[in-house]
Amino acid sequence: MSQFNIEIVTPESKFFSGEIDAISLTTLSGRVQLLAHHINYATGIVPSVMKIRTKETIKYAAITGGFMEFTNNKATIMADSVEWPEDIDIKRAEAARDRAKERLQTKAESLDKKRAQMSLMRALARIKSVDK
Repeated sequence: MSQFNIEIVTPESKFFSGEIDAISLTTLSGRVQLLAHHINYATGIVPSVMKIRTKETIKYAAITGGFMEFTNNKATIMADSVEWPEDIDIKRAEAARDRAKERLQTKAESLDKKRAQMSLMRALARIKSVDK
């Protein structure tokens, strides 16, 4: 299988860089998978579990949002934050999920509801990545 280069960066550091076979994650338009020689593509990323397939392994990570561009057989992801499952504090993620669910059940302003929905999505992505 053909490979392509990927670089995943956050404001704090370079998270991952190397040759991969495929990447799957959720974008503003839904779940996508990119393979080598994909057409040029740019999109926003929503909180989700990102799946990175290399020749040797499949890796999962929780991504909280950002932007992805694919050009000239190279993917660049600029993420708000990304975590490997082993780096996630599951109790903290579950507490964030519970707080967000609680806020969604109250009669709050629409802005607060939107923030709670995003918090819930981030927490669920972190929890699901640990379950992989």
